Amino acid sequence: MDFSAEVLEENAKLWNYASAVEMVKECDELAHSCDLLKTHDTFTKIVAESYSKAIITTKEILTLLYHGYPEGAMALSRILYESMVVMQFLHKHSDNEELLKRYIDDYAVKVSRDRIKYCNYLLDYSQSEEERQEAQQHKVEARKVHNKLKQKYSEYLSYNKQGNYLHDYWWVGDVIQSRNFGAIQNEVTLDNLKILYVLSCYRAHSGVVGNNVRFGTVFDETVLSTKGSLDGFEIPLCFSLVCFGILTETMFERLGIACDGIIKSIEKIIAPYENCLYR
Repeated sequence: MDFSAEVLEENAKLWNYASAVEMVKECDELAHSCDLLKTHDTFTKIVAESYSKAIITTKEILTLLYHGYPEGAMALSRILYESMVVMQFLHKHSDNEELLKRYIDDYAVKVSRDRIKYCNYLLDYSQSEEERQEAQQHKVEARKVHNKLKQKYSEYLSYNKQGNYLHDYWWVGDVIQSRNFGAIQNEVTLDNLKILYVLSCYRAHSGVVGNNVRFGTVFDETVLSTKGSLDGFEIPLCFSLVCFGILTETMFERLGIACDGIIKSIEKIIAPYENCLYR
């Protein structure tokens, strides 16, 4: 969009874009060859679904980097990091079947809660009587599911002025003292990745300096920055591939499948820039 095809192609050679794409393709094919959805192991099912999301997210990140949008790539890398942290935590406690079941049920908690909110929106704003009636019916059904889950996990309920609810990360239970992402993160993550996660969060949210604080550029408050950049790919490239590599190891280690070649490919791609992980 901001650069010619020739310029993008030449720039991509600097950071081994083709090798990164081939590596992700290999992971994709290997994951599909395992027929993961037929497994009866709870943790394997969980990590398989997470890994499929990670493959797509990594493809999206590489696409953004190729086209000169490292900020967007860094923002998406946040998804890989958060998934990696949660999967490492669950892997550490993979013998705790109740924890794994709560993690799965948390999806049903969120879906039923959001269905209720959407139905309330339709009840408030829809101009169609038929649509409002359907919304009311779906709301009742969603409320039944949600209340059943709250009753099942009543010991993990939190309370506010609106009533009781299952807080984000309630599913952690008593495995660790605090039920929040920070506590999970402290159990599994290297400090150098934590600061890069903070950078990815900055890239995901708008701020007072807009897009002027960017990778590979000097801050200039006099310029409204709206174009892509061929610089600054190093940090999002390394951050995303390190997280993807850890997810890959977690995935295939569980299946007893060697993935040394894939990990070596990742290490080779990021080797020229890995110092950015320790700045």
